[in-house]
Amino acid sequence: MLDTINHKNILLNQILFTDETSYSIREVLPSSKDNESIQSLSRDRTGNIFWIHIDNSLNLLVNNRFINTNIYYDNGRIGLNRSPLFNYKVDIAVPKNTLMTAFHIGDGSFGFSMGNGTTEGFVPEIVGIGSDENDAGLYFVGIAGNDISSNIPLIIIDGRNTFNDTLTNRPILGITSGNYNEYKLLINAKGNLIIDGTITTNDIILENQSLKTIITNLKKEIEILKNKLS
Repeated sequence: MLDTINHKNILLNQILFTDETSYSIREVLPSSKDNESIQSLSRDRTGNIFWIHIDNSLNLLVNNRFINTNIYYDNGRIGLNRSPLFNYKVDIAVPKNTLMTAFHIGDGSFGFSMGNGTTEGFVPEIVGIGSDENDAGLYFVGIAGNDISSNIPLIIIDGRNTFNDTLTNRPILGITSGNYNEYKLLINAKGNLIIDGTITTNDIILENQSLKTIITNLKKEIEILKNKLS
């Protein structure tokens, strides 16, 4: 004969009767058919006790890797597809010579992603896709914590070599429109700005002098010369 004592849907004890006068009581522990999951007792904030399912596979590390996954853990750092490199808190391995997205936030059609942008080596690529043709696909927004005067720009684009030295043999920044070989705007290593298009501005300062003022003064001098010649 088998009987049970239940408390809030939890099987606590099992009473085994050998005959009408003899019985034994033993504690019942939940069991699982595999080694990757167990049942355990837990208690919520109100004091209710309940069984919980624990996936043991995510608690078992073999050579710093969670068993049956490509997730690695090493001293508070997480690596995907490899053990985390250097001091990166989260490190995602992306192979060379392969167009592959390593990181994505979005609904699958629109969003933000980062990965390898070439099939020859590795070139980091950032891609942003807007919700429709009227929205920008990628915003760079800098927000200052105060309005205190400073010489440091809010957004900085810094090009340098692997030794953290100045670039001397290639451009620093290029902007294109659907063609990586035709630059609409190019800043070379000497700081020269090359623009393929028309510049519209209210004024340009040349050696601390307003180009607008210079042109206005030249126009006045031309009118004076015209009057003298006439």
